[in-house]
Amino acid sequence: MADSTPRDIDVEAALGSAGTDPGEADLAVSIIGRLFRLAPQLTDLLDLGAREYGMGFARGRVLWALQESGPVVMRALSQRLGISPRTVTGLIDALEADGWVTRTPHPEDRRATIIAMTPAAVTALGALRQSYEGLAHDLLGDVPAADLARCWSVLTTVQERLGDVAASRMAATPPPGPRPLA
Repeated sequence: MADSTPRDIDVEAALGSAGTDPGEADLAVSIIGRLFRLAPQLTDLLDLGAREYGMGFARGRVLWALQESGPVVMRALSQRLGISPRTVTGLIDALEADGWVTRTPHPEDRRATIIAMTPAAVTALGALRQSYEGLAHDLLGDVPAADLARCWSVLTTVQERLGDVAASRMAATPPPGPRPLA
């Protein structure tokens, strides 16, 4: 594996943070820039595996959540995924039409519906998990355990801070509207 030092920075991010000399770049800016560039590539790889089964990233997220939780009411699934109930309903409609999930009435709450994976979905997720694990080993299999542990620690910190930082920045950003004429 190549030695990643502060001199091995993301040049695009560096230009934005330190003028034209990448050697003076803010390493934090370079790391975030690299994460933004990696995210679409990683999502494309996830989609590639899921496309074989006719599902994209959003549908896959629903099935992974169902695999972790087991059968669940739609409201809880919406909360777990952090998306609106209307969006979950649309995803469940599509997954049900394709034979990946079933809906059954809740035994005690007539307003609620229980969503469960079909045996075909369980089998497909097993194959996708094997592909996912293979990807992880292809990308990281030869990286020393200490480096992986440090990377995990840093990514955990980013994940823990992301929600609050995003909410703060969104709250500080005015809604889109007409721009004043200059």
